Amino acid sequence: MGRTNNEHYFLAGGGEMGEQIRAKDWSKTSLGDPENWPHSLQTMVTVMLHNPFGMYIAWGENYTQLYNDGFRPILGSSKHPQALGISSEITFSEIWEIIGPLFSDVRNGKAVSFPDFMVPLNRNGFTEECYFDFSYSPIRKEDGEVGGILVTVIETTEKKKATEALKESNARFMNNIMQAPVAMCVFRGKDYIVEIANKQMIELWGVQSEDVLSKSIFEALPETKNQYLEDVLEHVYRTGEKFTANEQLVQLPRKGQTENTYINFVYEALTEPDGSISGIVAIAIEVTGQVLARSKVIENEQKIRQLVENAPFPIAVYVGKEMRIELANESIINLWGKGNNVIGKSFKEVLPELDNQLVFEQIKNVLDTGKSFHTTNTPLDLTIEGKLQTHYFNYSLTPLYDINGTIYGVMNTGVDLTDLNVAKKKIEESDKRFRNTVKQAPIGISILRGPNYMVEMANEAYLKLVGREEAGFVGSPLFDSLPEVREAVNSLLEGVLKTGIPYHGYEVPIPLNRYGQEEEIFYFDFLYHPLKEENGEISGIIVTVTEVTEKVDTRKKTELNEERLNIIVEASELGTWELNVKTKDFQYSKRYIEIVTGNKNDLNLSHAQLVKHLHPDDLHIREKAFKEAFVSGYINYEARLIWEDQSIHWVEAKGKVFYDLEGQPEKLLGTVRDITEEKQYQQKIEESEKRFRNLVMKSPVPKAILKGSDLIIEMANVALLKNIWKRKESDVQGKKIFDVFPELKQQKYARLLSEVSKTGKVHSESESPIFIDSENGKQKFYIDFEYAPLNETDDTLSGIKITLIDVTEKVEARKKIEESEKRFRSLTESIPQLIWETDEKGNALFASGKWLEFTGIHPKGEEEWRSIIHPDDFEENARTWSHSLATGELYRCDVRIKSKSGDYRWHTAIGEPVLDKDNTIIKWVGAFTDIQTEKAFTHELEKQVAERTKELEKNNIDLEKMNKELQSFAYISSHDLQEPLRKIQTFATQIIERESKNLSEIGKDKFQRMQNAAQRMQTLINDLLSYSRTSTLERVFEKTDLSEIINEVKEDLREELEQKNATIDIIEGCELGVIPFQFRQLIYNLVSNSIKFSKPEIAPVIKIKCTIDKGKNFNYEVLSDNKEYCHISISDNGIGFDQQYNTKIFEVFQRLHGRELYNGTGIGLAIVKKIAENHNGFITAQGKPDEGACFDIYIPVT
Repeated sequence: MGRTNNEHYFLAGGGEMGEQIRAKDWSKTSLGDPENWPHSLQTMVTVMLHNPFGMYIAWGENYTQLYNDGFRPILGSSKHPQALGISSEITFSEIWEIIGPLFSDVRNGKAVSFPDFMVPLNRNGFTEECYFDFSYSPIRKEDGEVGGILVTVIETTEKKKATEALKESNARFMNNIMQAPVAMCVFRGKDYIVEIANKQMIELWGVQSEDVLSKSIFEALPETKNQYLEDVLEHVYRTGEKFTANEQLVQLPRKGQTENTYINFVYEALTEPDGSISGIVAIAIEVTGQVLARSKVIENEQKIRQLVENAPFPIAVYVGKEMRIELANESIINLWGKGNNVIGKSFKEVLPELDNQLVFEQIKNVLDTGKSFHTTNTPLDLTIEGKLQTHYFNYSLTPLYDINGTIYGVMNTGVDLTDLNVAKKKIEESDKRFRNTVKQAPIGISILRGPNYMVEMANEAYLKLVGREEAGFVGSPLFDSLPEVREAVNSLLEGVLKTGIPYHGYEVPIPLNRYGQEEEIFYFDFLYHPLKEENGEISGIIVTVTEVTEKVDTRKKTELNEERLNIIVEASELGTWELNVKTKDFQYSKRYIEIVTGNKNDLNLSHAQLVKHLHPDDLHIREKAFKEAFVSGYINYEARLIWEDQSIHWVEAKGKVFYDLEGQPEKLLGTVRDITEEKQYQQKIEESEKRFRNLVMKSPVPKAILKGSDLIIEMANVALLKNIWKRKESDVQGKKIFDVFPELKQQKYARLLSEVSKTGKVHSESESPIFIDSENGKQKFYIDFEYAPLNETDDTLSGIKITLIDVTEKVEARKKIEESEKRFRSLTESIPQLIWETDEKGNALFASGKWLEFTGIHPKGEEEWRSIIHPDDFEENARTWSHSLATGELYRCDVRIKSKSGDYRWHTAIGEPVLDKDNTIIKWVGAFTDIQTEKAFTHELEKQVAERTKELEKNNIDLEKMNKELQSFAYISSHDLQEPLRKIQTFATQIIERESKNLSEIGKDKFQRMQNAAQRMQTLINDLLSYSRTSTLERVFEKTDLSEIINEVKEDLREELEQKNATIDIIEGCELGVIPFQFRQLIYNLVSNSIKFSKPEIAPVIKIKCTIDKGKNFNYEVLSDNKEYCHISISDNGIGFDQQYNTKIFEVFQRLHGRELYNGTGIGLAIVKKIAENHNGFITAQGKPDEGACFDIYIPVT
């Protein structure tokens, strides 16, 4: 049976259209069942369903349609959803004459695209002009033929309409430029030709219109060419980015000479309908008067501000309930990360993220109560580079009083414990309409219409000045929104509206109620300029306004600066100093003396005396810092001091160079700060870091440390490099982890590392798959891992510690077990045995189908077992099973089990424990095998065995009698048979010795032969006795060192060894459980054989070697593979033997050589074989004629 649409991978996902495609019966269309769709069609359907852009497929000659959610709006409600699965010719019948030929071209393999293509479509019940970017691409089948068409569509209707509207807006904008009350002009092209410039701009330039219009600005005003303006214009023209500058110094020709002016201006790119940049609009307001007026105040405040700015810790002053920032040094500005343009702004505005963090409430409380506030190590969340991050501070809030004793502000001093700089989030404005360019000008601009002064437009700067929201201000009469200003400006506005004469106001006091707060007096420079229609009628007024409250207030606050300076210095705990470069006079504060000398008393020391406290090794640091100061204008260094008590202290010095009118250095002004504790703390941190790194590198667990946002591999220990990464340290050290392992980017590990960096939370997983590229290709591992953040002392995150454990073997082993388990359960259903499985405690886990088929119940517990096991067998079975559970031994028992029909049948139960890698029992597996037939046979067999046993007992009694008779025979042989032989030998010896003279030579020979025959007979009897004793004597095994037995044999055979000049080499000995006297006989017989069968001309060399090993490691098939044996090898360099006799030589009375050459009875080797068998061992022989023989004995080790 074929798969359903929901089962096809290429139809998965795709939102609403994905559901409709899966729900459609495609077998009723020309495409047929998706199962049979061409592979290329399946692939493109997958791409289409997962693409956010509009995509559409027309397949086959009928152009059968499929499309995604992005294409659905193009069809509209009149065509969707019926368009799915039908021909494109039907769906787009109204434009088929246009797109039909395009489809034919694509079917021929030609790709087509059309930008902003207008198509009249009826998709919402009426025909409308729609614009699209169309792309038609062929989809080829496996044989290379084009099977269908892929259409990618991006609708541009709205963009097209916007372009047309932009053209209309441009014309209106040009008219507004000419009537604007501020200087405005337009530069065209890359040469910046002055296309239009209003009266104010011409006056600002100080030239006549005809001197600049239709000319390059740098040709008309050559003075501006080298004033950086050319670079600014080029940047705006190239990038389209708006450029704004306030109080910018520009040199302009006025009254026949070049004059320095200060201008606020904006450059913004002019774009064409196609998006290309054709020119630049410029808006300018001259603020030279304000800048010069403020310069004197700035000069007076310079010394105070310089001291604050050089302070090594953050300082800021907030004024009023709105917490306006009046003063802030570089340290706190960098800390806020909001840029340098914060002075004059509300603290709440600059750091809104501090809302709900109690800071604003703390400042307000200091303003209200006059009580200072201090806190240490306090966490604050600040937005740095668009990311909210936690920082820690010690900071103080101190009230500031004016000359009347009234609290007017709060001084904020603090210490940043995080040492992180944050960047102020830049506010980008995206609206590029020309009208908004005016609205976003740096000065306040509004347009008032009619006698009621209806507010037609007000830019952001104007709304901020008056403290109103745009929604309630624009579209309302001016005095309805600002009733408090009527008295001050109504008559002025009426005069401009009636006479058409512009009005300029300078530092005019205006009462304002900003944002619902109490009414205050603010100061403004403003211009009321009449707005005339084409017929010359005055229809309104353009208002441009700049607040100069700061300039006015500055003049009033100059006398307070000295008092504030004293407050700041006392709060900062800094030592201050001033050095006159020309006279070398040196002035310093009491705190300076205390920091440099350690003496808290008032001292009058010269500059040279103070310098002597500097550590000799750091003098060059100070000298270098002073040299660089006269180049850069700033001094900054750290050095050691030696106090009067000879203790070493660290100091940080900062300062600035001030110059005279000729630009020559005049004096240095600066501060010093005791940083001894900071240095000591830093040293402890470095030592701790070193210990930590040593611990990581020596760890047997794979570990690594990644640093920074780029995840630089700072260190990786040997376990990680060798076992998992398979890299050298030099290949990874100091590199980004994703540069070394780019394959990790496509896996989850890149995302997890990013999350740990962002959240600072530990992440760990077990048995996680990971793919690593190596020289052998892509390798798959399974790992247990942990990503742990590395925090600095201030709890800021500086990196990530990685810990990995390779668990690939464990996972793969478990998978094999699971697969084996699956095969096991399948097997249980195919065999007749009743298969069962329990946990390690004996609780049932599984019973095969055969079990349930036979018994009819599931063996859950004791009650079920009692119901199926015969009562006479239950207790024994339970005891055996309990014993196995307790000891881990094999469970085996014969029991009668009742079938579901009620009959009992005999079964053999066998169960084996299943062990894990630690040899711990994890479960039991077993089977019950039906032995009913075997039991019946066994019963009959036992009956026969009983009868046979009686016969064996009778035979054993007879055998014992025979053994006794054999022992009697041995005694007779030993005593009665040898006694006549001894007499024969004795008499023969006496006759030869006493009657030798009376005997002929023949007689002597006969007596000698008789004596030799008697000797052979005695030897034969002794050997037969020895052979019989090997079977009859009691076998007592003792642990014996074979070397001792060999040495005893050497002692017994000393004369024979010396006679033949023979040597015995014991290459290796061992201990073995043997019957000592028998094994001594075995060694004796083999060694004496080697001596006996030696070559006459060569000294015998006998080598004896012992080794113990598993049977499978010896080349002898009769040995048990896993049983240990002692292998004794005895070899010689004698006459050897033919290998065909290697078994014959162990038979009784078998000889390979005649008695005339080698004496013996032929029983010695038979005795050796019998002794080996008495030890449950084996003996083999190998030999070659004239090359020696080797005997191999294998004795089981017990």
